[in-house]
Amino acid sequence: MFFGGGGRGFPFGMDDDDEGGFPGMGGMGGMGGPRGPPKEVDNKKLYEVLGVEKDATPDQIKKAYRKLAIKAHPDKGGDPEKFKEIQAAYEVLFDREKREIYDKHGMEGLKGGGGGPGGMDDIFSMFMGGGRGGPRQKQKMRVKPIARKVEITLADVYNGKTVEVEVERQRICSTCEGVGGTDASAVQTCSGCKGRGMRTIMRQMGPGMYSQSTGPCDECNGQGEMIDMEKRCKTCKGKKVKKDKKKISVEIDKGAPNGEQYTIHGEGDCVPDVEPGDVIVVVQVKPNKIFQRKGADLLIEKEITLLEALTGADFTIMHLDGRIVRVQCEQGQVIKPNTIMTCEGQGLPFHKTPYKFGNLFINFTVKFPEEVNPTQIKQVQSILQSQAKSDKETSDINSVETKFVLQ
Repeated sequence: MFFGGGGRGFPFGMDDDDEGGFPGMGGMGGMGGPRGPPKEVDNKKLYEVLGVEKDATPDQIKKAYRKLAIKAHPDKGGDPEKFKEIQAAYEVLFDREKREIYDKHGMEGLKGGGGGPGGMDDIFSMFMGGGRGGPRQKQKMRVKPIARKVEITLADVYNGKTVEVEVERQRICSTCEGVGGTDASAVQTCSGCKGRGMRTIMRQMGPGMYSQSTGPCDECNGQGEMIDMEKRCKTCKGKKVKKDKKKISVEIDKGAPNGEQYTIHGEGDCVPDVEPGDVIVVVQVKPNKIFQRKGADLLIEKEITLLEALTGADFTIMHLDGRIVRVQCEQGQVIKPNTIMTCEGQGLPFHKTPYKFGNLFINFTVKFPEEVNPTQIKQVQSILQSQAKSDKETSDINSVETKFVLQ
């Protein structure tokens, strides 16, 4: 037995707009009650953000975007969140396909249209309070950082130092504020690439054979826009940026390791509508003639005479902060070659904890006399007679006369 239904002979009143589903229980008509009125599409928000009408042309959208972006740009003291909203609205409305989807379905239509950084899910999250899995922070576009190396001494590492680094960079033109012309009307969307900056070219290789290649638009040099020569900015010549030099002060921490990097945010190159780049200062520590470094520890090589090795050494060291450090070895304590003495707390400050210090290690080398005369031999023998006698007793067995040649 069949019930009269939606025109296709199916039971339960399935109509032509159903996509094989059953309303009310995953799509079954008649089981979930009557369907409500269609949900109203909210497709005005992005137009309101840019302050344009729904029938605005691409040129009008671009002009409105540039005007708002200049005011809201973080480099000009604008609101970063407002700037991101303006960018997101422009990204949708300037793209023909995305704009069509938005006009028909609103932000819901853009949901899931790209899960990667900067994709439609991020725009959906910004305006709707969450995409799939909740709100995500939009990845910011940022200009490539400028890297500079600065050389410092080991004394600078011990004491800390403020250095100045001169950076040559490009910044937003202050005359046109990054527009490239006297006003927004000076900039027109390139007709060759429709503002994309890229063009696809088809070439015939033979009968029925074609090759396709994509490259920068030759009309706008990949910029996606053209600037009216009569309205072009005289300061930057339409480039929107101009070269600039600035001295930046960087405070080097006490105990900073070789290769330590310091990032100065927003002081690098600038490009319109993009987050300013950073300056990264890389520290290089020059070798010291006296002190060798290993982390927070220091090592010096100290040569002493044979007399000092036998009777006790007493000497001073000029430290990296200008202090005179006196080193006294106990009398009667024989210092053998390559003996290492530890002076606790006399090394470098620990990085990030400058109130703590490493150790100073002293590696001793003993300078022996070139020759000893007969009188000196007798004096040494008389002093070390007991030790020499003991050594002689053990060496008389199977002794062989040998002549040594010192190289």
